[in-house]
Amino acid sequence: VFVTSAFCLAVVVGAPVDHVDSSTQPPIAILESSNEKHEDGSYNFSYLAEDGSHRQEEAVVRNQGTENEYLEISGSYSYFDANGLEVTVTYKADDHGFVPQGSAILPQITVAAKQVSELMYQPDLDLVKPTKV
Repeated sequence: VFVTSAFCLAVVVGAPVDHVDSSTQPPIAILESSNEKHEDGSYNFSYLAEDGSHRQEEAVVRNQGTENEYLEISGSYSYFDANGLEVTVTYKADDHGFVPQGSAILPQITVAAKQVSELMYQPDLDLVKPTKV
């Protein structure tokens, strides 16, 4: 599990990035946005920018009130690349991990993340969940 996660992180960190100097780009206006936070910790938000980019995310509390409480998060974001093509990424995150999927994500990363997220808890691995803050 650790090796697969480390490999995925290394691939993502090592991926080439086009750097744009923010001082040469004018700010992009947000045309629509929403943001809701609930007392139980669940939330949702979204925005649409004038350049056509957008993002939305929703989090739902699972196993509320138990020691196994966690947020199940799903969302997506979209933008246009340097060639004018729309790039969309969807993702899911829960107590088993983060799984991104889309044209900007290497298929190997999606497959590895999904495999790790589908692993069942195995006591012999002696995994420790982080404590709540």
